[in-house]
Amino acid sequence: MADEALRDTRVATLADPQLRDYKVMGGLDTFKNRSFWPNFFSRLVARLQWNPAAIDLAPDARAWPELEAERRARLTKLLAGFCVAEDAVAEHLAPYADVARTSSLESQESLMAWVFFLQRRDEQRHAVLFDRIGAEVLALPGSTPEERRAAAREHAAPALLELFEVRLPVMAAELAAGRNGLHEAVCLYHMLLEGVVFDAGQRALLDDLEDGVLPGVREGVERVERDERWHVGFGLRCLIETEPSAEILGDLLSRAEVAAACWGEAVPPAMREQSARKVAQRLNVAGLIDAPEAA
Repeated sequence: MADEALRDTRVATLADPQLRDYKVMGGLDTFKNRSFWPNFFSRLVARLQWNPAAIDLAPDARAWPELEAERRARLTKLLAGFCVAEDAVAEHLAPYADVARTSSLESQESLMAWVFFLQRRDEQRHAVLFDRIGAEVLALPGSTPEERRAAAREHAAPALLELFEVRLPVMAAELAAGRNGLHEAVCLYHMLLEGVVFDAGQRALLDDLEDGVLPGVREGVERVERDERWHVGFGLRCLIETEPSAEILGDLLSRAEVAAACWGEAVPPAMREQSARKVAQRLNVAGLIDAPEAA
């Protein structure tokens, strides 16, 4: 039974890019190393730097009007959703660093706060990219990012807007006021919004764009997806150090399927289910919950 459980853990790890990266680069045993992680994530970020202004979207802008109407509608729903969501996560991450700095963690608190700052810089870069896509490819109306986001909201799924423009701001405000802990905020931000919602949306975009018809958009999404891998891994590390209760983790698990479904039919059901299952896989590999029962 022990060998079988170890095999299942390895399979789950290798099937999840966020966990696979850390398996290869550090080994699962380093999840318990007291001082390793802030420097690890900082070095990883340094290798992943890219410029959203350097991605050529001109071929995409030319190809966009020639796509079938149904495909354009599906891609618009996904890309408009990211226009709104990436701006929201960039805006509302700031309190996380402040709280990390004053928390009691295994890793050095000031360094963990610095990693949150690095993550926020990533999110700001992602917001710039998707604003460019909205302006140059989707041709969203508006002369400013704020005006284009308002136009994007008209195309985004209502359930996604609820998550990113209602639940996330409330959580960030509660965290800043001391009414919620870092573990609760990380469960929403890193495990659900990034680990499930973004995971499902990015996988749907990359699958749809595999034919290369929108090369700049695909390159941008690939770069964003690589950034999100370390974000989710960092969130998992935060949960290991903050030790959320079984009740909080149970609530997180119960919300995964609903979060994955926020894209509606723009993401195929099988992709939504796979992204939702990753929450339990990650928590299990990190030793926070027992192995999920086989379906």
